[in-house]
Amino acid sequence: MIGEIALPVRKYQSVPDLTIGVNPANTAFLLVDCDESSVNRQIVESNIHPALQAARSLGLKVAYLYNAIQGVGGDQDVTTKIHGLAYLENSWNPLTPTFNPFIEPLEGEAVIPKSHKDGFNGTVLDYYLKTWNIDTIIAVGFHLKSCLFHTCLAARHHNYRVVMLRDCTDSNEFPDTVDPANPEGGWFRFVFMRLYETDIGYTSTSTSFIQAAAKS
Repeated sequence: MIGEIALPVRKYQSVPDLTIGVNPANTAFLLVDCDESSVNRQIVESNIHPALQAARSLGLKVAYLYNAIQGVGGDQDVTTKIHGLAYLENSWNPLTPTFNPFIEPLEGEAVIPKSHKDGFNGTVLDYYLKTWNIDTIIAVGFHLKSCLFHTCLAARHHNYRVVMLRDCTDSNEFPDTVDPANPEGGWFRFVFMRLYETDIGYTSTSTSFIQAAAKS
């Protein structure tokens, strides 16, 4: 059995070289909306893929959430309306996800549909994780301003310690918020990272996670 790994993390107003212990037996690797419908392919193949391989090598439980918005509501579904998707046929026929071959789920890995930005809302995710004694989540996916952020916030509210790999997502930023001089690449992303690292959990990177896994 693989022992605890030491993962370098970042937390607002914490020590510069903060490291936390991560027990693989009680940790899940959660991919949020990483199916082909909404991904940044470069991030998937360059960052998420090797991080997922490291998670599997450690024996982490791997779970996927995907956006099954089509067909999960009736004509008055506010989710489809607010996103301008009222044209979708509400026939209770949720989308079937297609994944990049680099991160395709393996047999036995949970693939859970959701119809909200919060992946815990109305899904079996919390029940599934608790049945495996999971108390820590390593989260990746899309987008920082939407489903990944809301799912991490919900994880915190469900009493999970959650670490987001900040190079395994993007904020899908609006063009007028991009700023190369900003340490996060743009003020929109900076704000979301500050909110996350203040009240929700830790962030790390795929490189730090992979290196920590290699030392185990």
